[in-house]
Amino acid sequence: MSNLGVSSKILTIEDGLFEEAWYDGLPVVPPTRERVDEVLKEVDRDPLEIVGIIPPMMGVATVEKVAIHMVMAGCKPEYAPVVFTALETMLKPTFNLNGVQATTHNCAPLLVVSGSIVKKLGINFGSNVFGSGFRANATIGRAIRLILLNLGGAIPGELDNSTFGHPGKFSFCIAEDEESNPWASLHEDYGLARDASAATIFACEAPHSVNDHINHHAKGILATIADTMATLGNNNLHCHGDVMVVISPEHAATIAKDHWTKQDVKEFLFEKARVPMHLAKTGGMYSKENKEAFWPKWLQEADDSEMVPLVKSPDRIAVTVAGGLGRFSMVLHGWGFGGDLHCSQINPYKY
Repeated sequence: MSNLGVSSKILTIEDGLFEEAWYDGLPVVPPTRERVDEVLKEVDRDPLEIVGIIPPMMGVATVEKVAIHMVMAGCKPEYAPVVFTALETMLKPTFNLNGVQATTHNCAPLLVVSGSIVKKLGINFGSNVFGSGFRANATIGRAIRLILLNLGGAIPGELDNSTFGHPGKFSFCIAEDEESNPWASLHEDYGLARDASAATIFACEAPHSVNDHINHHAKGILATIADTMATLGNNNLHCHGDVMVVISPEHAATIAKDHWTKQDVKEFLFEKARVPMHLAKTGGMYSKENKEAFWPKWLQEADDSEMVPLVKSPDRIAVTVAGGLGRFSMVLHGWGFGGDLHCSQINPYKY
């Protein structure tokens, strides 16, 4: 059988990387000088410029090292603005990347790309949006993961202590469906102009399916979503933080048809996605210490009849639209000890 002219060195490069714990277990693209230089041309920054320090190992991420990981992941050079913006966003101290990397929880940083850059780069926002089949989603998310692994030292069983992890620790990148979204874009919720492009980062669990085929009005669909959100075992119940709801185009159209705004959606979910106090005390991370650290005063002093919200306010529920045909939506619970939503503008000319 022909080897199609592929060098044996390329076929065996993964063996050496695996021995050094430098990759995610999947084949990589060899980061040749020529390929790295193609990315650096797109970036137009000093290759030795420091982008940031990646915890918990505190590895130095230079522009060149980020480019190398982009090549290894299979990125096109034009993906650079998204990768660099996403990385710089999760390095903000308030994101607590160190905790996200080292926790026993299963969270991983989700990247949601929004704005005109989505179509320009071919980032999937439709069918199978959390799955396979699109180079931009797969490789942008994977480049970030390789950087967190190699420069941050998040090696499973060593500095990455996650009990289970989840598939988003290979790649976790989606886009918002601007055309099907009847409300303001995700990045507008965080103060950016509608015509901006943005990277939103959120450390969260794997998406949890919300199946609602029978309701054809806003309140019914949102009640189903709220019930899916309100579980005893999620971190938000005990530590609050942020929650993300990804509403499918069909569900979003139904909700909007009933003249519900995005703020209406958030307020409804805030009020209805709750767990009785007497139940909250029976599992999860309920403790006096967590109550005092994360719950507001009124909730700390509430009796067993009180309903415990998942977040401190409606604005801690992020709502976006993505996915294909079908009357499903998704809920993504957060970590709660950090990793809350951070949004930054992507400027292709910045780099």
